[in-house]
Amino acid sequence: MAELLKTFDGLDITKYANIVSQKLKINQDIYYYDNEHKNYYRGLQVMQQQDDQNEVIKTIDILVVEFEWEGTKISHSFAIANKQALTGLKFYPHCNSKAFDPKDKNYSRDYEKHIIKCENNEGKIVKQVKLDYIQKPFVPRIRQNKTYQYLLANGRYHEFKPTQYFITYDLETVPKIVKIKFGKSSYQMYELFPLSVASTIRNKQGIKKIFFSQQDGDDFIVQWLNQLFKEAEQVNANNQYTNKVGGNGIAIIEACTIDETIPYQMEVPIVGFNSSRFDISLIIQQLQCKDWTINNYIGSASTAKQVIVHQKKMNLKVKFVDMLKYLQPMELKQAAKDFGDGYDDKKGLFPYEAFNTDNVNEVLSKSEPFTMEDFNSSLKKTKISLKDYQIYLKDAKQLKN
Repeated sequence: MAELLKTFDGLDITKYANIVSQKLKINQDIYYYDNEHKNYYRGLQVMQQQDDQNEVIKTIDILVVEFEWEGTKISHSFAIANKQALTGLKFYPHCNSKAFDPKDKNYSRDYEKHIIKCENNEGKIVKQVKLDYIQKPFVPRIRQNKTYQYLLANGRYHEFKPTQYFITYDLETVPKIVKIKFGKSSYQMYELFPLSVASTIRNKQGIKKIFFSQQDGDDFIVQWLNQLFKEAEQVNANNQYTNKVGGNGIAIIEACTIDETIPYQMEVPIVGFNSSRFDISLIIQQLQCKDWTINNYIGSASTAKQVIVHQKKMNLKVKFVDMLKYLQPMELKQAAKDFGDGYDDKKGLFPYEAFNTDNVNEVLSKSEPFTMEDFNSSLKKTKISLKDYQIYLKDAKQLKN
């Protein structure tokens, strides 16, 4: 057992909390401790997917304590007996979701108001349609876009422009050999871990690329996110509307100042390709911390259609989206051809099975090219041809390592 504990890498709390909720038919409220503000908060709420809306589901309160020991991040979970004593907030017991601060001056008023509303709805969230006193046209594309609404109201709708600048991202993984057997016929050979992440930033200044990998440290995902928000701040400024001034009536020059009269509340697009099931799952844990937090999540536990993250210090929002959610299924090569700008979309050859978590640093530090045997795939049962290997050797001469 001691040896097993030494080699045990732990569990993904987001993934397994959903599995536990479905199997045990319970709801889970998971709390964390904020070291900066010195208080406890509910960071994750996992709901059991119930078919019968009248069925009463039990809610379990859990406290997750995170700390580092010998360079390894460790988490412990505890059952919470009294969450009001822990958090300092009073939760209304009927719905078990709405919390109130007893120190707030309007605490009694808000609490009594919620009691009446909650008891009338039997503790359920009931959405009601509230009609305006004055009839208004149903035009969500106008009313939900403050920029277009302002330009239309001021007779300047022709100035409306689409989001021009954005950021892309892509992650590469390294396999860890696990060789786990499930039942009689299922067998798991690998478990994938992030190896590197790259982003391309498109702004007024042109195109910029950033890259982070395990060689930058175990926290390279956090380093990438920090840089990503800095780049997103510039992209957001470039996407906004600017004041225009005339040059002696001859030329019109765009000034660098943002037109503050035109409201602009759009998130900076962070675009991935086929990322809703794969890439986003590798970074979802790092999207929730003291500096930034997930503001909106659309999708399921296995598929993230859209994730909006709010950077608190910059007061900036970015939106992680998968471009395939807006397109018909296609390969990356076809997408680059249809939506690219003429850049060579040829993808080089790479021996994905030549390294794993045990030898990745050793392999990446080599300066000599890979051998033909390194390109053999045990999963696909394929081998590289001599012609393709010669192409790889030619490409390898252009690389530093």
